[in-house]
Amino acid sequence: MSNKFSLEQMTEEEIKHFEQPLAFYLQHEKMETLKNICKYYQMKGYSNKKKSEQIDLIVSHVFKDFTAADRMFENMSVENYNVLNHLLIADVFSAEENREVPAQNFLFVKDGYVFIPVDIKEYLRRYVVEKSQSQELSDGVKLLVSAVNLYGYFSLAHYRVLAERFMSSQQTEEQLAEELHGVATIKDGFVLNPLIEAAHFSGVGIESKRQYYIPDSWKDFQNYFAFEYHEESSGIEVLLQFLKPYIIDVNQQKDVRDTIIVMMKMINNPANLTSILQDMIDQSVLRAFDVNQASVLMLNAYQTIRNWHLGGYKMTEMKQPEKRVINKRVEKKSKKRKKKNISRLKK
Repeated sequence: MSNKFSLEQMTEEEIKHFEQPLAFYLQHEKMETLKNICKYYQMKGYSNKKKSEQIDLIVSHVFKDFTAADRMFENMSVENYNVLNHLLIADVFSAEENREVPAQNFLFVKDGYVFIPVDIKEYLRRYVVEKSQSQELSDGVKLLVSAVNLYGYFSLAHYRVLAERFMSSQQTEEQLAEELHGVATIKDGFVLNPLIEAAHFSGVGIESKRQYYIPDSWKDFQNYFAFEYHEESSGIEVLLQFLKPYIIDVNQQKDVRDTIIVMMKMINNPANLTSILQDMIDQSVLRAFDVNQASVLMLNAYQTIRNWHLGGYKMTEMKQPEKRVINKRVEKKSKKRKKKNISRLKK
């Protein structure tokens, strides 16, 4: 295992696919940080241990069962949860990130990137699958995370509607905003998914035009707790069947599916759909092919995705504008009037 952790000589692709275990990242942390991790996870006998011994203690404690994962999620902010969730479903091991992340979350920030250890990624993938629908998580956490994943951005007014419908809450928008302070990103009265940069977001004038899809039941709404959740559709399946021969690693089929779904729900302009596939080719996830061959399939799949910019609606669910019916009698008079005006001009 290399001790090198310098990004200076690495390309962007090498950074994205930098696979190292938890022990590697812990080696580059200070003793004080390791002690804080041990303290957070309530480990015993770490005080007088050498650095290498503390690392061994942390690694063995984390992977022995899901107790550490339970503890990790107890105080994790929504921002950190969504960064983590993005890395769990993507086929990369780093993402651009400048915020500080607590060391006990086992996400390591360096030079504008956040890294997830390869063994932590596998460990938490198994944990999320097992626990995502668990009643052990509070309904408040499930409501917020599910809303952030389904809508991308939503107003406090809509959040109040959700809280009232699914949790019988009578809180005001002001009370909800106070409750979310320090937990979620709020700007212009909107709660933002951490993947949306607050500096580039403006909520002015959005709410008057925005409609929100609301699932029929609390059970259905909780499905969106999983960031990559998507209702089954033939559009997605046909697209994946087309892409299957081009997937370099057969074990990454689920990763390809999840990445496409996540990127599609974030995209506002269908013209950018093929860039998703081109990025996968550039990252050596897909073999090279003419992405324009899949443009129609991509569009068909995109129309079945619950899109952030459509308030969680699918394109196929959006109402088409009603055809304007012109009264024939009015239309006839209008034509006569037009002729009369033309004749006057000729004179």
